[in-house]
Amino acid sequence: MAKIKTSKIAKAANAVVVGTGKTLSTLEKASRFFDPLKEIPVLGDSVADIQDLIAMLNDYCHGRYKKVPFVVLLGSAAIAAYLVSPFDLIPDNVPVLGFIDDAFIINIVMEICVAEELDRYRLWRESTSEE
Repeated sequence: MAKIKTSKIAKAANAVVVGTGKTLSTLEKASRFFDPLKEIPVLGDSVADIQDLIAMLNDYCHGRYKKVPFVVLLGSAAIAAYLVSPFDLIPDNVPVLGFIDDAFIINIVMEICVAEELDRYRLWRESTSEE
């Protein structure tokens, strides 16, 4: 009986991982459409950070980048969830303010628990692309 439950749990966990990997791959491809926004002075850095964050999660889920601390995964998941969530502190349809609150929340979470790992990921990505 315990083997059956364990097997079902393992299959469910694997399905979540596979689904997450496919979702992140799709998000990484879609995030490239925002490349022109990286040229905007204040917004550009945040766009680049989010693109790299999605790439880091994608590489982690596919086993290419393996040393991500749990707190970074948690913070990254919170940022991704906030980005796709229809719920905001200020709705996005409110001109200017709707996006400012998103940027504010994302930057706070980024600075608290993701920024250092994102810098390490960027160095790793550069070193692997040179090989």
